[in-house]
Amino acid sequence: SRTVELRNGVTDSAARVPFRRWIEVELHHVDLGIGYELEDLPEDFTEREIAFLADRFAGHPDVPSTRVTNGTRAWSTGRDSAGDGSAGGDAEVTVTGPAPTLLGWLAGRRDGAALHVEGGPLPALPPL
Repeated sequence: SRTVELRNGVTDSAARVPFRRWIEVELHHVDLGIGYELEDLPEDFTEREIAFLADRFAGHPDVPSTRVTNGTRAWSTGRDSAGDGSAGGDAEVTVTGPAPTLLGWLAGRRDGAALHVEGGPLPALPPL
């Protein structure tokens, strides 16, 4: 339950540090451009990272209330989001697509052009 300070003054619980390291390994492996793609990531990692990023943007004033779904699971993010990963029914925008494509958009590694968006344009996300 201890809080630790990471780079750039970001704080998190010490218990989440191992997952943060797993994120670094998996996403930077994709970034190398050697044939390991977002679609190759373990499914449990992909869903956990989508939830992590949705939580990160929850309550952000520059991101409209957004429902993110892969058709099976759903997460909420943006302003007025509870920040608990629940899929709120009052979202301004709904973004739907395969989990790897959603992760790519949320992580800033894909432009989101392959996603289906209802209720407005695809939200621009702030840099991580």
